Amino acid sequence: MRDDILLKYEIRKSNKEKTAFIDYMKERLAAAGYDSEKDVKVEEKGRGLFKSRNIVVGNPKEAKVLFGGHYDTCAWMPFPNFMAPTSTVLFWGYQILLVVMMIVPTALIGFVAGFIFDSGVVAYFTFLFALFALLIQLMVGFRNKHTANDNTSGIITLTHILEKMPEEMRSKVCVIYFDNEEKGLLGSAFFYNKHRKQIKDKMLINFDCVGDGDHIVTMANGKSRDDAKYPLFVETLEKAAEGSQVHYLCRKMKFMMFPSDQANFKKGIGVCSLKKSPIGLYVARIHTYFDTKCRRENIDYLTKSMVSFVEKL
Repeated sequence: MRDDILLKYEIRKSNKEKTAFIDYMKERLAAAGYDSEKDVKVEEKGRGLFKSRNIVVGNPKEAKVLFGGHYDTCAWMPFPNFMAPTSTVLFWGYQILLVVMMIVPTALIGFVAGFIFDSGVVAYFTFLFALFALLIQLMVGFRNKHTANDNTSGIITLTHILEKMPEEMRSKVCVIYFDNEEKGLLGSAFFYNKHRKQIKDKMLINFDCVGDGDHIVTMANGKSRDDAKYPLFVETLEKAAEGSQVHYLCRKMKFMMFPSDQANFKKGIGVCSLKKSPIGLYVARIHTYFDTKCRRENIDYLTKSMVSFVEKL
């Protein structure tokens, strides 16, 4: 996938990197016919490490549907943030394994320190220090250098949707590039609370990790599935998948099995791509240096289907 966002702005973790990306997006969207002052807003909340800056394209009050995806990128992890949102056993099994992978090495560090100093107290506090240091790294530590799937793929998708959207249809949609998803869905929570009365119960379609794997899955909560627009949304994706290099799957949202920004909305739909294996469908390699895959076919499929969906609203 050759897009300037991936080639030049793949890392968007520090305030400086985010500012550069925001400036770039204003220029790129202006070239696509959007007014950088009227149509593109940057909404800010907080200070320092937890300052959130959402890029909002369009009017959330007038829009019939919301599209979103987080543009902040993650810290490096020594093991992948593995997700299996369509398999309960596989998902929770890995979560347990993840806890074990965090506890065992930090406990070993504590044991070695306790052995050297012949002190259980030293062992205990060394273990706690190592564990908290690891948790801090996972949250706000050294940047991961490769973010093709998580979530540069989602940001490229949103940008292509905006660029392909005919001018007469643009008022139907509001696109939000969320900040600080990696720190606990902070940017989307800020947006929802700020625009709660404007958006009411509008459907939010969130693109996160849509670049690696040829199975595109949408996961909708109960209120989303009850929305009058939901059957049209599913039908459009199914039709677009015919004859393409993408397999489409429609699933119900299960509790926290796809923890992303759609969780902050009453009618939230998560969209991601999954790889297939003998044990099931999964997202892998994210939060590591191996996150380098972003399939052009996925971006084109989602762009085409979402523009078609908005056209029919």
